[in-house]
Amino acid sequence: MPKWHTIAYAYLLTLFVIWLTAKIVVFTWHNRPPPRFVYDTDVNRYANISTARRRIPRVIHQIMAYTKTWGMDVPPKWNASYQSVLTKNVGEFEYLLWTDQNISAFIQKHEPEFYKNTYLTYKYDMQRVDSFRYVLLYHLGGIYLDMDNGCNRPFKDLLNTIEALDPDSSHLAAFPRSEAFGVETDLLVTTPGHPLYKRLVSRLHSFNHRFIFHFWTILISAGPIYASIQERLFSTTSEGNTVRMIDYNVFQPMFIWKEKGHTWIGRDAAFLFFISAKSAYLLNAFIIFTIIVITLLFIRCFNLQRNNHSVYYTPLIEHSIWKPILIAKQFLFSHYSNRRKINK
Repeated sequence: MPKWHTIAYAYLLTLFVIWLTAKIVVFTWHNRPPPRFVYDTDVNRYANISTARRRIPRVIHQIMAYTKTWGMDVPPKWNASYQSVLTKNVGEFEYLLWTDQNISAFIQKHEPEFYKNTYLTYKYDMQRVDSFRYVLLYHLGGIYLDMDNGCNRPFKDLLNTIEALDPDSSHLAAFPRSEAFGVETDLLVTTPGHPLYKRLVSRLHSFNHRFIFHFWTILISAGPIYASIQERLFSTTSEGNTVRMIDYNVFQPMFIWKEKGHTWIGRDAAFLFFISAKSAYLLNAFIIFTIIVITLLFIRCFNLQRNNHSVYYTPLIEHSIWKPILIAKQFLFSHYSNRRKINK
């Protein structure tokens, strides 16, 4: 069999495997109970209700990593968002700012195996920051907020709403809804010891791999894609463990406004964004190329069938993924040959 023939078969077989895998992933992704949401109407209804049983600690966590780069002071570009968080929640919340020094100490104390086997082996600092969020909230609970997130409304209104919506649940968690991934991780709300966060911490080592690009590696190993996968696979059959999605309007602008962030994004992200923007053109080119490959293979197989004495005609062709096509082609060829004999 010619070399190009083998390559074409391998190409089509790869497409089939990718298609089948995608179908399985999509089925798994959507085969779950519909998520519960926190809508703006819920906030307007429950924000001022203080009779619900408090389960979420009134503490705000923020992480200021990379202090070796810009020192221990909050960078000027985040000063407005940082001050808004303090001002809007004064007197209601304890505020904890985590830096490189106390991050390492906290993980060594509470998750020593994770620290030794996974945390220290991460290639990028952003992976360590992302993974620390889950460890921190699993053990302490409360609210985590990225430094580039400013506050428009006191967070007590959000926590009151979440607790009022599920008054009988022992464990509560909430993530901002993401159209791209499933959930975002720049705002996290949870009770301490939530089983979902236990899962988020315990599965980190399984995702500690290099996913081709720096951008993908960050997102999949410990970032929003990782959190989305674990949230989807987490079973909420028990009424005592509740997970809710914070709807778009509730997240922003009701509670959050954004400063310039994404300090971890590298040059590879620009290339991936370009590919995403041109995805329609690339898909059309891919479809055209695949049609050309299929057409050439069909023509080649048809010619080989007419000249079955060819040295390239082997049983491998008969048992390939093209066998249904070959059967149909044999029928057409025999019908065509019989008609020629009758005409003669």
